[in-house]
Amino acid sequence: MSFISNASGITLGEGTFNNVHGNLVNIFPRRRRRRENGDSPDFSEFGIGEPTRKRRRKTEMDEPNIIRERHLDLTLELGSGPGYLLHAGEVKGRAVIVKVFNAGPSAREHLEATVSHSRGLLHPNVLRIRDRSSPTSSYNFIAYENAFWKAAEGPMAAALKDDLERSIVLGFKLVAGLSSGINYLDAQDLTVPSGVENYDVFLDINDRFLFSIDFPLSNTDTSQPEDDTRGSWSLFNALCQKVLRSANRVLHGY
Repeated sequence: MSFISNASGITLGEGTFNNVHGNLVNIFPRRRRRRENGDSPDFSEFGIGEPTRKRRRKTEMDEPNIIRERHLDLTLELGSGPGYLLHAGEVKGRAVIVKVFNAGPSAREHLEATVSHSRGLLHPNVLRIRDRSSPTSSYNFIAYENAFWKAAEGPMAAALKDDLERSIVLGFKLVAGLSSGINYLDAQDLTVPSGVENYDVFLDINDRFLFSIDFPLSNTDTSQPEDDTRGSWSLFNALCQKVLRSANRVLHGY
């Protein structure tokens, strides 16, 4: 059962967010026009009807690419979390978000835990790991799928300051994006960290909110509460508060 309910028909931009048994689904007009014209529905983006060989390639792509340090350029520090720093950067000219683990005896174990637990995650609001450092690298890092992202608090702060309408729209999209991603994790019955410090929220150039998950070492508490629904709600509320409080710090300096 979804932890998000009673949200339906929210129109954001050219799309409409509908509630289907608690799951937020984004419906775009172009698909509706295709059906009205009598054309067959296109399910290719969901992997239906694709050749077996193509589906096999997608499965193989779940494993991160090994990237050498010389192919990685860091351009801007975005933030930090427990045991790591986040940067905007490039891998062979491709824009990425890079997580660099702090130096220390547990850095490699931290990297391996995050890569292992993130394997198989597939959702538009959950960042996927695309690349990782070599086992022989002097630095331990992972790079997320290519896109142009910003830490969510920056655009949110700018909207709160100068554009009331945009701030409201971003607020709706924040709720829709985070709830959809967390609902996916809940439906997959994954054991994810309960602490909000293990999540980083980003906004892409299409105003889509996404979050990354850091899986701490085994001696850190990643247990779920007995009531999974309550735990999902707590995480959702905490992430929303994290973004808005960070935006207020950017805006007001506290």
